[in-house]
Amino acid sequence: MDIKIGNEEEDNKELKNRKYRTSSKVNNKTVSQNLKKQSGSNNRYIEKSRKVKSNSGKMDIVTKMTIIGGLGLLCLLIIIGIVTMAIKDKASKGKPNTAGTEKTTEAVADEAGFIRALGLVRLANMPDGTLEIINIENNEAVELKLDGGIEIKDEYGSQLTLEQLKLGDIIETKYHKDSLRPEYVQITGQTWERKNIQNLQYNKENNTIQIGNDIFQYTEDMVCLYADEEYDFKLLDSVDLVSVKGYKDKVWMIELEKSHGVIKLKNHEAYIGGTIEVGKTIDEVKAVTQIKVLVGVQTVILNKDKMQPFTTEVIIEEGKEVVVDAGAALVTAGAVTFRLSPSNATLTVDGKVYKDHSAPITLDYGTHSVKADLKGYVTVEKQISVNKAQMTVDLKLNKTPMYIHVDQPAGAELYIDANYIGIIPVQSPIDAGNHNITLRKDGYYSKIHAIKVEDTGKDVYFTFPELVKMTENTTGN
Repeated sequence: MDIKIGNEEEDNKELKNRKYRTSSKVNNKTVSQNLKKQSGSNNRYIEKSRKVKSNSGKMDIVTKMTIIGGLGLLCLLIIIGIVTMAIKDKASKGKPNTAGTEKTTEAVADEAGFIRALGLVRLANMPDGTLEIINIENNEAVELKLDGGIEIKDEYGSQLTLEQLKLGDIIETKYHKDSLRPEYVQITGQTWERKNIQNLQYNKENNTIQIGNDIFQYTEDMVCLYADEEYDFKLLDSVDLVSVKGYKDKVWMIELEKSHGVIKLKNHEAYIGGTIEVGKTIDEVKAVTQIKVLVGVQTVILNKDKMQPFTTEVIIEEGKEVVVDAGAALVTAGAVTFRLSPSNATLTVDGKVYKDHSAPITLDYGTHSVKADLKGYVTVEKQISVNKAQMTVDLKLNKTPMYIHVDQPAGAELYIDANYIGIIPVQSPIDAGNHNITLRKDGYYSKIHAIKVEDTGKDVYFTFPELVKMTENTTGN
């Protein structure tokens, strides 16, 4: 029994030791696992911190770049704004004064019921003060009601009366949509204008007008004027001289400055294949030749190789035809301008005297005798050949020379200013002024005389004393 009891105690001790060792292992394992977990947690924290720092650094760079980009864009926008304002300011300075108006021309009433419009004057100066316009932004017809309290100005701001507004003017205005009474009326400076235009191309099917390389539109409301009255646009021709006024890409007014007529050739068979020249227009001469030319005095010239030119002047009237008979070319003539010096000389052509020769003289083609004469000048005579439609002939007269006549001492040599003239008696041309006369003769002493010739246009006569004969002794020396 004692032995059993003792064994149980030992067994209990052994069991307790095992439990302790097991518990120690478990505790050690737990501690180890806890340490590993804590270490892993620390590592993850450190790694996370690094990532956060890295991301934070990246965020700082992106933020800085965003801020810099934003500031650059802002600066760019400011510069563009400044340049735009400068351009607008410069453009506004170059325009006429349009104070009290705005560029907006849309027919939209504001809160007070007013409408701003850019209008083409269709009817003005009515007894009841009505001003009929076409709003060129929407082609609406408006009848404005004017009274004495409404300011009317030109494009430069100067006062006008209603009577001074005319058909075709383009105005800026602001009127009430109900009463149609305008606050102001001013001729606009927003339009463009081209004057003295020729060779306009009209396309009446497409409603376009071409000026040089520019093409513009027009509408049925366009105004066409001639002598301040309406003119049928369909009667315009490309040869006509016109002024054009428009706004943006549309033509709103055409004013006919010069209309045209027609030149028709007759008896011109000899010139067929040649050219007809009228002003700046040059065309080929055909069996039937009709050309449109501007009204007024026109010079017609027919040319062909190996033929004398045919020239004539005609007066062209609007819408009328002038017939030019070229049969007269068989007797051709030219306009000859004579330029005489001095200009007060008398001109004689083929025996006919022309005291006034300032205008061209018409002469038949061929040879003519001309003479120019004036007292105190040497007469000029010559033959001229007229073979051009226009030509100029210069005739210069020289003063008639004065002569000196010397009759004594006979047989002596005469020198004038050391130039040998001849044996006395002798005569020679001489100019007015002071001269030295030298007399020489063999066996006689030479003699020098100083003379003065007055500018009278008349000859002068001199008789000088006989020369002194040399003695024999003197001759021997």
